[in-house]
Amino acid sequence: MKVLYIGQYSSGTTSKMRADILRELLIPSKFEVIDTHVPFYNTSKIWRSIGFRYKIGRLISETNNYVLEELKKLNLFNFDLIWIDKGIFFKPSTLKFLKKQTIKLVHFTPDMAFYQNKSKRFEKSMPFYDFLVTTKTSELKFYRKKVDNEKIILTTQGFSKAIHKPFHKFEDKNDAVVFIGLAEPHRLSIAARILDSKINLKLVGKGWGKFVEKYKGNENLTYLGETIYDDEYSKLISSSMFGLGLLSKRFPELHTTRTFEIPACRTALLTERNQETQSFFQETEAIFYENTDELIKKVKYYQEDTNELELITRRGYDRVNLEGYDYYSLLKNIIVKINKEN
Repeated sequence: MKVLYIGQYSSGTTSKMRADILRELLIPSKFEVIDTHVPFYNTSKIWRSIGFRYKIGRLISETNNYVLEELKKLNLFNFDLIWIDKGIFFKPSTLKFLKKQTIKLVHFTPDMAFYQNKSKRFEKSMPFYDFLVTTKTSELKFYRKKVDNEKIILTTQGFSKAIHKPFHKFEDKNDAVVFIGLAEPHRLSIAARILDSKINLKLVGKGWGKFVEKYKGNENLTYLGETIYDDEYSKLISSSMFGLGLLSKRFPELHTTRTFEIPACRTALLTERNQETQSFFQETEAIFYENTDELIKKVKYYQEDTNELELITRRGYDRVNLEGYDYYSLLKNIIVKINKEN
């Protein structure tokens, strides 16, 4: 079996995690990778910004040219499977060419494809794919407008068993709430309430500069920079009693990678109560809240009742592992569905 993976292949990316697991799952005679981060980092910051924001410009042309040149240079043709990860930059002409080089062409994205990452090129290219995998129930209606329902595979976000795991015993955890992610208005508001309630807060992510400056000197705030990867990411979550699984409000997101990564690190998940999060966890396996007042109230309650908090932490950890929310299990199910259609 010959497999070609096209996507970001930098350390710390979930796309690299998926590529490595696909290699392990499929055990192909040949597994090739075309890393789309190569043309990305070879393009100036201004063109990267324009490319991400408007899906036009040098980043788009460089990415398409790079993939086609790599195919020709490495003589990469006639695959059993070509897997494209987050293919919002690819032109229909590129997809048409790739389609001729494989028995099955699959697209996977853990992101919203019709909101922030909306791309006319992707929409025009959708018919070339044999399967399109999404984690977003709110976007199924958009996929169904473009392709037959049989081509759509719905999965969930997930976690890596190799990376997202416990590094601390419960008794060694800090009495703190940790959040790793981009600053958004509602997240700023929640973070402020946590600090005003004299609860320890550890933050990592972009866009927190003004907030950190405002709370400079606050003994309850620890800001650890814009990025954190791999084991250090999991160690930070694992070191804390509570992990915030905040969802974005820029689009209708109902769960995120943090939804599974936090309990996988054997830390109690603090999450909004909605139809998806409640389908993943019972009330005894995660800490649900409707609003910020309830979030603060529950954190304070479980700070006092650490025995119950430890039980929730263990149950959440067991749930994500037993239900197969790890990337290996999720991708295995996807491969089974793909192989059923001959």
